[in-house]
Amino acid sequence: MLPERVLSFPVALRPFAAGDAPRVQLLAGEYEVAETTLLIPHPYPEGAALEWIETHTQDRLAGREYTYAITLAGEDLLVGAVALRPAAPDREHIGFWIGRAHWGHGYATAAARTVIALAFSFLDLERVTASHLTRNPASGRVLEKCGLRPLRTERRQHRGAAELVCVLGLTRAAWEEDIARTA
Repeated sequence: MLPERVLSFPVALRPFAAGDAPRVQLLAGEYEVAETTLLIPHPYPEGAALEWIETHTQDRLAGREYTYAITLAGEDLLVGAVALRPAAPDREHIGFWIGRAHWGHGYATAAARTVIALAFSFLDLERVTASHLTRNPASGRVLEKCGLRPLRTERRQHRGAAELVCVLGLTRAAWEEDIARTA
């Protein structure tokens, strides 16, 4: 089981609460946010945020998915979400989104680095993967800053059309080597 709360300046990761639903609705409901992700619907349905949040506890207890609210350290202002899926049969291990007003501040990078560290420190994973739409290079840069390297490009359905998606990965050995080099 992964820790519920993690501080990784400039962000803190914590479980979502029902009270976060309006903020999730606001942030994830923005067209620019949804359009750059593979999983957020647009328009974002009324009530979908609370429905989504209510799945987190069961997924966490079952070890299927660990979803964290990305908040500003010391402020608890919700700016996005990051998820880690230990077994990734249909999707990659890591996924994230950040509200548009908070893009470009390093929050996604800090959150992704944190869940990668959790994956290799607490779970028996030998590799983590993540993906991004090729037309969303900002997400690709986040993943590359976290040490992930391109594995393949493939076409996936996205909002009714086939789109190019880049899949990246990082092995435990490469992560440990990077940690040793920067220590």
